[in-house]
Amino acid sequence: MKRKATDITKEVYKAIKENPDITMSQLERKIGTNPSSLKEHCKLLEYFGLIQIKKEENTRRLRVRQ
Repeated sequence: MKRKATDITKEVYKAIKENPDITMSQLERKIGTNPSSLKEHCKLLEYFGLIQIKKEENTRRLRVRQ
């Protein structure tokens, strides 16, 4: 059964909340989705002010906004 976009977004938020400073690649493996889809879900969460995306040299770290 295919997951709905809202369910994936909730999973992403929950995983970031449980693992502060998780990287995009770690989150991709944990959630089981492709990189482009994950990036869109993270952009949506950042737009609504729920998470913060911190860009480093070769990676992006994610954390819940306080």
